[in-house]
Formats: sequence, C-alpha cells, structure tokens
Amino acid sequence: MKQVCILIFSLLMLTSAVQAEALKEDNQHVRTWNAFAQNVLKLHKKLIKGKALRVVKRQGGYATVKDWHYQQERYFDKANNQLISQIQWGSDKARQLHTIEVYVRDKQGRVIRDYTAAYLPHYHNAPVQTLISLHRYNKGLHAFRTFDASGYRIDERCDGRYRGKSVELLLDEDEIADMQYDKDSVMQSATYKACFGDLQTVAGIYLQPQ
Repeated sequence: MKQVCILIFSLLMLTSAVQAEALKEDNQHVRTWNAFAQNVLKLHKKLIKGKALRVVKRQGGYATVKDWHYQQERYFDKANNQLISQIQWGSDKARQLHTIEVYVRDKQGRVIRDYTAAYLPHYHNAPVQTLISLHRYNKGLHAFRTFDASGYRIDERCDGRYRGKSVELLLDEDEIADMQYDKDSVMQSATYKACFGDLQTVAGIYLQPQ
C-alpha cells in the first residue's frame, strides 16, 4: 500500500521547528490544511458507516520522541478484507489526530484515490504533510499523481510492465517542473504516456476528500 510507509518522521523531525514557525506565519495555509485533515476524517467516517469492520489496533512511537506515543487503528472491510483507512491518535490528553490515511476504491477493489494528513508529535497548529493521490491503471501499469492540500503537484509514480519491460518511474516536483516542456524528457516518452494517459494534472474537485 503506497501511503503506509510514506511518512518518514525521523526526517521530518529535522526540519519541524522551521516548518512550525513558517506555518504560524501563514494563516491561510493553516486553515486550508487543517480543514483538509478534518475532511479526510469525515470521509473515513462515511466509508466505514454501516459496514462490518475488523479493526486492528497497536501502539507505536518514535525513537526521537521519548515521552510520546500513538494508538494506531486500521479499519478493514470484513466482506473483502480490504483496508479502508488507518488512523493514529496521539497520546496527548486530548487524543489529537496524529495521522490519517483513507483509501477510495473502484468496483474491482483497486485504490483510485487516497488521502493523507499528518501532524508532528506535540505540534498541532497544522498538518506538516497533506497528500492527495489520483491513480490510473493500464493493463500491467499502475500510476498515480500526488498533490498537497494546496493543489501543488508534488510527485508522480508508475510501476509495472510495458512492452515486455519493467517500469519504475518516479518524478518529484522539481523534475516535473524541469521536464514537462522538454521534448526529449521522459515525460514525452511512450512509457510515460502509457502510464499516465488521461490522468488529470490538477487535483481539481478532489481537493475536497470524496
């Protein structure tokens, strides 16, 4: 599952103080990203409503934050054992949201959209990370574009096989900006077009989790 390991908090800790100070200065960013996190939580509640669930719980934490831990809850649909969402609640007295990941699937059970919001331990002014990933499947290929809650495209990935060859394509936001108008770049290749095809290049309506 793509989002399960995407948050590497040991690295985020190194820049948390700088990020926290920047967020305090940008009220619009704070409002937008907090609203996104709450809307992802609402989507979680909508997707689990009326379903028979299997909920797996565990405790976790980080080596660099000795006095803090989280309670993780993973929600599976009993009908097909598919993961619907996973939430981590902080050990603070308020039991604040720490991270949330929600998966929207098609009738075949494939993830077509997923949403993530994550806060740092002991810091709840605004999420330090928000992700909206839109997925596309083409025969042996699985591709997705990822945006943040402000609508910026931050990465693209495609894996699988195309014309008998293995595909492992990963572009970050800087590479996308540098390559998208370069006629000789990988973004103009047949493989890239087979991966991403008509997948939208803006988050659009999906900035609102649904």
